[in-house]
Amino acid sequence: MKKKLALVCMAGVLVLSVSACGGKKAVSEETQTDSVETTQDASEGTVAEEETESTSTEIERVSDRPDYVGLQDIDINDYVELADYKNMKVSAEKPDVSDETIEEYINSELLVGNITDRAVQEGDVADIDFEGKKDGVAFDGGTAQGYKLSIGSGSFIPGFEDGLVGVMPGETVDLNLTFPENYPSEDLAGQEVVFTVTVNSIQGSAQYADVTVDEMKSMGLSYKTKEEVWEAGKKVIEENADQAFVANSQNAILDALVEKSKVSSVPELLVEEQVQNYNLYMESMAQAYGMDLESMVGAYGKTMDEYNAEINEMCSKTMETYMILEAVARAEGIEITDEMIREKAAEEAAEYAYESAEALIEEVGYSTYRMTILRDTVMDRLMELITVEEQAAQEDTAE
Repeated sequence: MKKKLALVCMAGVLVLSVSACGGKKAVSEETQTDSVETTQDASEGTVAEEETESTSTEIERVSDRPDYVGLQDIDINDYVELADYKNMKVSAEKPDVSDETIEEYINSELLVGNITDRAVQEGDVADIDFEGKKDGVAFDGGTAQGYKLSIGSGSFIPGFEDGLVGVMPGETVDLNLTFPENYPSEDLAGQEVVFTVTVNSIQGSAQYADVTVDEMKSMGLSYKTKEEVWEAGKKVIEENADQAFVANSQNAILDALVEKSKVSSVPELLVEEQVQNYNLYMESMAQAYGMDLESMVGAYGKTMDEYNAEINEMCSKTMETYMILEAVARAEGIEITDEMIREKAAEEAAEYAYESAEALIEEVGYSTYRMTILRDTVMDRLMELITVEEQAAQEDTAE
């Protein structure tokens, strides 16, 4: 699954944007607890890995064809007439760093912690581990770790939540309970069971306007004063604003560059390669929802003919953009060498669970992987060359 993510991330990003591939694998494998809960579903988070990982190896890659010519091999001047990019000026928005934005961030992110110095109360959200047993044997769906339970919500069978009131974080209790007679599972309906529950912590939160130092301490937060919290929040918001400005600047530069440059035509194999990569991306998304590609396309109210036409057009425009970036690279004397490609692949191989850099490049495709490095390298150079005027963010107004 991790290996597949590398292909998904790179193929999808190449088609969808020029932003860096930001999504690392964040798959959670939570234990389902249908037998004891009624309102909260656990997420599965994974797809059948054997099916997913084999997809890209069962097809003939466009880049493996005898007549294949990659972006790096074409005479780019035959296709691209570059704009006078060195004399371009663009403007980009930079988000305002307002007190309101800082306080919202503090309330949602910084003043959140785990209470460990008092017992569970009604209305708390408790982080718990539990195991349910009937006649001394654990039953299906009765075990979970790190489960977030709102005390008093009625999510679990009667007596479960009440039995945790008064329990201190770190304590373990046995709850002798009986499933309701009308419980959906015939094996558990009316049955006596024992839940062994450990309260790991109590989730706590506060609002900056009225938080006290003692409250912050009770949640295990390290801030000694409200001023310290404010400065921490302000620093993050300022950094986020700077990063947003860089991203907006790159988008503005690329938009202007593409608009003012001319591409006479795009080699068919380059388009076909990106179509193939994007379809692999979409197939993996479909598998995550238990469907095939055609079924997922149909779920969006499209026929496969409509989908194929749209993807071909989108991939053609994508390749126009990358041909322009390739033209800039050559004009600036930027060479994307094998050494650069393999060094980057070596860094990412472990992240994506590959045995080697070569294995990663083979899975993703040399030309596609090279394009990700081309994009980042050329955009860095353009940021140095092109003047970007900072523009204040415009507030949304109701019509």
